[in-house]
Amino acid sequence: MNFEKFMASSLEAIRSMSWGIASGGEGAPSYIELSTWLTAFAFLGLVALYRKRKRPYASVLGFLGLVSLSALPLSPWFIALGLCPQPWALSVALQILAWDALLWMACSLSEYAMSAPRRWIFHGLSVVAAGALIATAFMTSGRLETIAALGSVAARLALGVGSIYILARHAFSRILARRAIPSLALWTAATLALILPIAGLAPYAAAAYAAAQSIVGIIAVALSLFELALPSLEDTAIDEYSKRLTISINKFIPAEFLAYLKKTDVADLVLGDHVKKDMTIFFSDIRAFTELSEALTPEESFAFINSYLSRVVPVITEHKGFVDKYMGDGIMALFSENGGSDDSIECAIAIQHKIQEYNGHRAKMGYRPIAMGIGIHTGPLMMGVVGVQDRMEGTVISDSVNLASRLQSIAKAFNIPLVISERTFMSLSDPGKYKYRFIGKVRVKGKDAPVSVFEIFDGLSEELFERKMRANTFFEQGMMAYYQKNFNDGVFYFKRGLEQMPEDGASRFYLEMCLRKSMAPRSV
Repeated sequence: MNFEKFMASSLEAIRSMSWGIASGGEGAPSYIELSTWLTAFAFLGLVALYRKRKRPYASVLGFLGLVSLSALPLSPWFIALGLCPQPWALSVALQILAWDALLWMACSLSEYAMSAPRRWIFHGLSVVAAGALIATAFMTSGRLETIAALGSVAARLALGVGSIYILARHAFSRILARRAIPSLALWTAATLALILPIAGLAPYAAAAYAAAQSIVGIIAVALSLFELALPSLEDTAIDEYSKRLTISINKFIPAEFLAYLKKTDVADLVLGDHVKKDMTIFFSDIRAFTELSEALTPEESFAFINSYLSRVVPVITEHKGFVDKYMGDGIMALFSENGGSDDSIECAIAIQHKIQEYNGHRAKMGYRPIAMGIGIHTGPLMMGVVGVQDRMEGTVISDSVNLASRLQSIAKAFNIPLVISERTFMSLSDPGKYKYRFIGKVRVKGKDAPVSVFEIFDGLSEELFERKMRANTFFEQGMMAYYQKNFNDGVFYFKRGLEQMPEDGASRFYLEMCLRKSMAPRSV
């Protein structure tokens, strides 16, 4: 086939491909087909009014509207009035603009924001091609007609390939994009068939193009309905608000608390929900906080507390614990029954190192250093929801909690950083890895037997640790004398210990006890 025959054949295929405006009867769509296009356009227009997400519907409505317009049987009117010697060109021009709308449908389905240069290229291509065809419609030059016709096919091929490329890039993550690719590829292939110089293909090219266009129209409507099943902006906004609200509530109710109560959401909590667990309870506070806060404004106190907590709480989380409640400068945290004793001790040691770093930062800013007292006990507790129907709170209740709080008070009174109960000490996987001392037995309300209490030295600064170890030799001898009721020897050893470490509150407490008992009159 020579070039002239090929051009003539292609032009004839393009002419036969065009609908209503061009054909004026033969090859034009039936009124049923035209009604289908217009009905789809009207239906999606109503859906677009309902949906706030306009972008996908604008592109599909543009496509359906342009195709419907190109299918209107207006050719006899144009010819009778002598307004348009080549009415087929108007139909093809509208279909080129329909391709452009389809490209934007591809962008909206794949949620792809095309760059400004690309937008100008594709828009410019479709506008120039459509403009050239409209101009051709009012000319009688055969050569210009042929060039414009082939240019229109080239423009549609470029737009079709561009649409397929955009969809293919996002096909794996966008299900609507995947569903659109086959129909677009079929339509692009049918367009290419219009100009392929293959013998016997031309008579079927127009029919294949029309069929492919119908398939694309059906797919466009189907994809719009699929999009309708997606959450609207209102639904998305509600979901986002609900998500933010859940996140906010979870900041006040620990996720671990819900997990122990076997609840998946805060809304599932009911007054009276409870569970019994063996856990390790961690209490801490800042020493002399009242005195410290008196020198600060309320705003500065809040800033200080939040600065302090921002350093301490992440350490608790890192060691598999969670904060049950904040009590001003105090923290109550819980550690699970499996390994909770080891985790809590390691956590307390790490917190002391963190406070040493924090004090270095405070010293640079001209602020006084801070110190902590930590009490840890392991035992049974009841975790649940207390209060009334319109004001509930998650909490833990037990003697174990009271004892942990009492141990923290002892740490504060004795001016020592870390105090643990005998139960916690015996629960450690390897107690020998820590340096510690026995600091006596305490009685807790509701308990008949006194509880042995230990101090852990680990976590102290190097200088303080060395002095503590030197003083501990005398402290242990003094404790032995105290429990043997040899109070005079106790006075001697506790005094020696205080010479090594004057700030040791435990040695000072037992020294006073020994002095009081040694001076007390003996019963006859």
